[in-house]
Amino acid sequence: MGDIKITKKDVMWGYIGQFFQIGSGIITLPLVLRLLTPDEVGMNYLMLTISTMVALLDFGFSGQFGLNFTFVNSGAQRLLKEGVEHIPNGEVNYHLLSVLLKTAQMVYRRLSLICFLIMVTAGTGYIYHVTDGFKNVNNAFSIWLLFSLSTYFNIYFTYYNSLLRGSGLIACLNKATIFSKAVYLILVVILLYAGWGLFSIVIANFIAPFILRWYCYKIYFTKERTEKIEKKVDKFEIKDTFSILWYNAKRQGLNTIGGYFISKSSLFVIGFYLPLESVGSYGLLIQLTSILNAMAQSLFNTYIPKFSNYRVLGQMDEFKRLMSSTLLVYLVVVVLGYAVIIMLGPIILAFIHSRTELPVFSVMVIYCVAMVLEGLHSNFAVLITSKNEVPFVKASLLSGMCIICLTIMILQITSWELLGVVLVPFIVQLCYNNWRWPKWIFDELNMSIFDFFKIGSQEINRILNNK
Repeated sequence: MGDIKITKKDVMWGYIGQFFQIGSGIITLPLVLRLLTPDEVGMNYLMLTISTMVALLDFGFSGQFGLNFTFVNSGAQRLLKEGVEHIPNGEVNYHLLSVLLKTAQMVYRRLSLICFLIMVTAGTGYIYHVTDGFKNVNNAFSIWLLFSLSTYFNIYFTYYNSLLRGSGLIACLNKATIFSKAVYLILVVILLYAGWGLFSIVIANFIAPFILRWYCYKIYFTKERTEKIEKKVDKFEIKDTFSILWYNAKRQGLNTIGGYFISKSSLFVIGFYLPLESVGSYGLLIQLTSILNAMAQSLFNTYIPKFSNYRVLGQMDEFKRLMSSTLLVYLVVVVLGYAVIIMLGPIILAFIHSRTELPVFSVMVIYCVAMVLEGLHSNFAVLITSKNEVPFVKASLLSGMCIICLTIMILQITSWELLGVVLVPFIVQLCYNNWRWPKWIFDELNMSIFDFFKIGSQEINRILNNK
């Protein structure tokens, strides 16, 4: 295989996939805000936060599997704990691919079960507390149990994303996402209008992963590929492969935990200090900005396998051009989009008669500025990991611990509420992470910020002129 091709079709399907993800959120959000109570909206965001928290047990494996699937499909003949094996014109080693695939299946089979057990024990206790003994929301206990089960299947099928993305089947992965989201959208709309309340969302969440899995399996496991992939693999090879992946997965996992403390833990913490209505308001801001960020991120995410591919092939000039153009597109889209959310968000919510409001103007501005900087440095961190190196673990963990401790302190001793919640990560991240990881990549590539904008704008202009 050698050179992984990312075509215009892949980019197009990437945007269509994001359109469906965004569209499902945009279409269902007004219905959710109008038909669900503020307490139901708050519980929904807290459930999503908990599922994200237990998904941290993935511990960096999704990124490591995706990265190493890319290496194998680029011609690598062995997997390394650190660094990249440079093979300019290597053929795919199907035995190595089989071992990697079996390792992925083993890991996610166990991870999904562990996550489910945590959710139905500790998670149930938390939901019991924030819903005042399952009283604030109708059918709260049943809703939570079904949501826990849907999270189990979502995690179990995670390795399909890494498999297809690492194989260069970006368009196929996006098609699977589209079909899954379409089913989700249809179910949510029908059930909400039928008066099923918060049950509508969790039922759709339960069914959608099966659509994703079915399509991914159909696309990847063709007759030709199935004949080459070995059905049985020596368990000792799986153990050795796991050991190689674990070397960086544990670092990536610790970094992910730090990232969770930085960007997501505040929503979990405020469940102890603020009413569900305030949780819903802050959760709504996070959802809207996350939808916008996903759209802005689409082009960069589509090319993530290509960055690793360029490193294997040693094509660093191409790496620079692709990095600069995709990140410049991300920056422009996310800044303009956040401005629209801040200025027009409250007006649109009033127009649709939303029962849940956005936070005050100052909270939204600080949060959005922090998220622009967070998104940029996170993308630069992804570029670092494309080299199979994870140097930012300590910084991420330390920042995350500072943020969660300071957030609790602010909520305990001040009346700042959401203003304090968004100020803490903004200040902490400015101290180091926001500038350190972009500088790391610029130093590696011998670039300046001026070079970044110059190369990026030139590449975008070239692409546009060539249509």
